[in-house]
Amino acid sequence: MERQTILLISDMRQVYLAELLTKKGINVRCLDIRNSETVVEQLEKLKAFLADADMLILPIPVSKLAEQEKLNDILNKNLVNGTLVLGGCFSAEQTEILKRRDIHYLDFMEDEIVTEENAVATAEGVIAELVNHSPYNIDEAKIIVTGYGCCGKAIAERLAALGARVTVLARRREVRKAAKKDGFYAVDFAFGAEEAMGAAMLVNTVPAPVVTRTIIRELPRDAYILDIASKPGGTDFACAKEYGIRADLVLGIPGKYAPKESAYILGRALERFMLREGID
Repeated sequence: MERQTILLISDMRQVYLAELLTKKGINVRCLDIRNSETVVEQLEKLKAFLADADMLILPIPVSKLAEQEKLNDILNKNLVNGTLVLGGCFSAEQTEILKRRDIHYLDFMEDEIVTEENAVATAEGVIAELVNHSPYNIDEAKIIVTGYGCCGKAIAERLAALGARVTVLARRREVRKAAKKDGFYAVDFAFGAEEAMGAAMLVNTVPAPVVTRTIIRELPRDAYILDIASKPGGTDFACAKEYGIRADLVLGIPGKYAPKESAYILGRALERFMLREGID
């Protein structure tokens, strides 16, 4: 039987990626996991299909798949040695399973080129989310961006270009120094509460509990918090609800706002990975 690539579809990125791989002559079998009610059924199919698979492409982030324990069990028991596994933001348990089983894998979000290219799509999607959900214009609004990695930097730059007054919150001194060098006002999280006063919007990119009660209680009640960090995010959502502040955790923004471009980014990363692994 012809070997195949199994691709779990969690958003339109994977739809376009399947088209891209098929055009390259790769035999792709898709399992659609966008309907939470059929995820278990699709994972049962995955178990059967893995026997003839040479590549498994998981969602970005992998946590978008609701049945994480069941997936981990499949990776541990049903994955055939020699199968390549690709996905985004693998959990510590998933990474341990893949390493222990000596499975070659690629975490797209640890690929520096993907991270940089993905940041552009993420930043544009963040702007769309802010425009859709904040009652304020971006122009002249005070907006806090927490974190200044690839995504934080791209978001801050584009918000500033639209006229926002951007404040960057970052823990590490060298990161704040980099943000200041780029022209932003940057302070430690210790000053977060002070900076929250009068902020119309807050965008969190840090996958750790940084948007705490101390910050949230100082935000205006009509402020909007957008958290794009890996699940469960870095915001105290219960506290935001308590204060009547809208706070959304939005994952996979590139797949929502720039799915075709994102598919090209993933396709190029896949080619680099296969070249490194010496795979035709």
